Amino acid sequence: MSKKLLYTILAGALSVSVLAACGEPVDENAPLEEDPAAIDEPIDEETTD
Repeated sequence: MSKKLLYTILAGALSVSVLAACGEPVDENAPLEEDPAAIDEPIDEETTD
């Protein structure tokens, strides 16, 4: 394998890793937004006798 090809591959890998690190920081401790559909509410069951 020639050095030029090796250096090209390494430069590409470095570029991808730098670009992958850019972006919004993720706050893992942030509370999730509540989903209104996920809230359990009691259901009034009507019984007919």
